[in-house]
Amino acid sequence: MGLNMGGNEITIQSAVKLSGTLTQPKSNVAFAPAVCIIPGTGKLDRDGKLNSKINLRLYKQLADALTEMGFYTLRYDKRGVGKSEGDFLRTGMWDLVDDAQAAVRFLKNVPGVNPQEIIVLGHSEGSTLGTALAAREELGGLILLSGAVERISEALVRQREIARVDILNAKGFQGTLLRLLGVPNKIEKQAQKYIDKVMKSNKDTLRISLVPTNAKWMREHFTYNVREDLQRVTCPVLAITGARDIQANPEVLKELSTYVKSDNEYHIIENMGHSCKFQEKTSNMLTVKKDIVEESKLPIHPDLTKTLERWLRDRYLKSNEQIINPA
Repeated sequence: MGLNMGGNEITIQSAVKLSGTLTQPKSNVAFAPAVCIIPGTGKLDRDGKLNSKINLRLYKQLADALTEMGFYTLRYDKRGVGKSEGDFLRTGMWDLVDDAQAAVRFLKNVPGVNPQEIIVLGHSEGSTLGTALAAREELGGLILLSGAVERISEALVRQREIARVDILNAKGFQGTLLRLLGVPNKIEKQAQKYIDKVMKSNKDTLRISLVPTNAKWMREHFTYNVREDLQRVTCPVLAITGARDIQANPEVLKELSTYVKSDNEYHIIENMGHSCKFQEKTSNMLTVKKDIVEESKLPIHPDLTKTLERWLRDRYLKSNEQIINPA
């Protein structure tokens, strides 16, 4: 397989065929470490594109930075997204874990990759999937961005409370109208009604208010306890969340060592939001979509890049550097 730093199109065989990009570092070592990037919630492709308006480019940016550091990288379109096969609306949480495991096993068989040093990097929902995978597959490391030590059900409760407070404090006509309509008092009640309907069903998909919903995915996430699997992780773990993240709770990172008994550390990065880009001020639920579009134009937060490089270099590249530059 002839590889280049820009990346080569590959196919991963899971229950369906997944399409991805594999990159190779410039290195003189026989075997180099590799990072498998697991994307977050929604119809995200391998680069971080959600739709024609929102393209964070986060996963491509991460792959470029990691390849430059000296790692192979693998990123892929989620099942039913981009060039990958499958039905996105019928894809459950455990299907996504299976796909991530197939991607890791693909990496372990790439010539030039050290199969003992495969690091999984999960972003947002990918942190949950990466943790579930690390409890079931031997890995060389686990990086959890914007979503560690937290169940998705807990994150959604926090997001709804932030939305309620944001509406109560919103200025201008929009805020006044939402308050007049009683929206702040309806948010939790409507959410619970929605959740109850999903949890009582046994169908993969439901139509709720005429909108197709992946009920299988939600049920599996709501019954999964990520903290139980954190206790089963044996590889080094790095958890990073931005202080301005309104989708994942940075405070729960302080519980990481309560569950992970292997080498672990966490960082809360100032002026960083959920998209791992610089944020001068915290978004609110009324501005978050507009802010994400603006953040897509930015590079990865520089403090995130520095933290990743230090942690990775200390654990996976020092011995390689001695081979490349013998004393």
